[in-house]
Amino acid sequence: MQREDSALGFKIRSMIPELSKSEALVAEYIADCPEEVINLSVSALADCCGVSEPTVVRACRNLGFSGYQALKIALIQSISTAVFFAGEEVTAEDSMATAVQKVFGAASDAISLTKTSLDTATMEKAAETLLKAKRIFIFGVGGSAAVAADVQHKFLRLGMDAHALSDVNLQTITAAFAGEGDAVFAISHSGSSKVVVDNTRLAKSNGATVISLSSMGKSPLTELADISLYTAANETRYRIVAISSRIAELTIIDTLYSYLSFRTGKADNLIIEKAIEDQMY
Repeated sequence: MQREDSALGFKIRSMIPELSKSEALVAEYIADCPEEVINLSVSALADCCGVSEPTVVRACRNLGFSGYQALKIALIQSISTAVFFAGEEVTAEDSMATAVQKVFGAASDAISLTKTSLDTATMEKAAETLLKAKRIFIFGVGGSAAVAADVQHKFLRLGMDAHALSDVNLQTITAAFAGEGDAVFAISHSGSSKVVVDNTRLAKSNGATVISLSSMGKSPLTELADISLYTAANETRYRIVAISSRIAELTIIDTLYSYLSFRTGKADNLIIEKAIEDQMY
């Protein structure tokens, strides 16, 4: 079974690729041993990592903290909210019961970590942008195409002018004609899908506002985004497209939909529900 980790620990791990080699040593130690770090001085942590004290301070700042003390306070606060990663890899030796435990555990972990990591002010900003948008273009390919379709389905129910585009050419054509007042909702778990990144860049160059939805950490997509929403899913390799990150993405979308349904006054609109129900018989 994997070790306990907090949302802060997960965030620190996701940022390690952005750090220098020596700073990465510090970040790894902090993520692996948070309980120990809160009792260490700067010099003691530097000795443990084999780096200088200024390197420790730089690592803390590059992780988003004003200094070492601010990091220690955040660690103390996060330790009490540690989440257990049950989502180990499914192996050929596993029984169905074990596979169920691992896959469902990964999904549960993704929801818990994403909830803890979400910045509600950023969610609010995304909601306001969507409310004001003339048109909403949703970009997603591969596994993200299904998520993009869900965004369109929900936003259309709110009377929004929403268009999910998974076809590469249609994305490019749409991006070329997007402009000021439009919003692009770009979805990519890795944040590195070339198709999505290129078309998002094109739409942004024409004046569209960009909302990204990706895994936690810096990526080509988040560098383009005006508003970045993140999932925190401990992905495994037993499938190319693990469901845990998608569930976290869908939950963020459902949160936006639930919030916007009241902001648009469509929460109690039964016209759509009745029309759909009538078509079932």
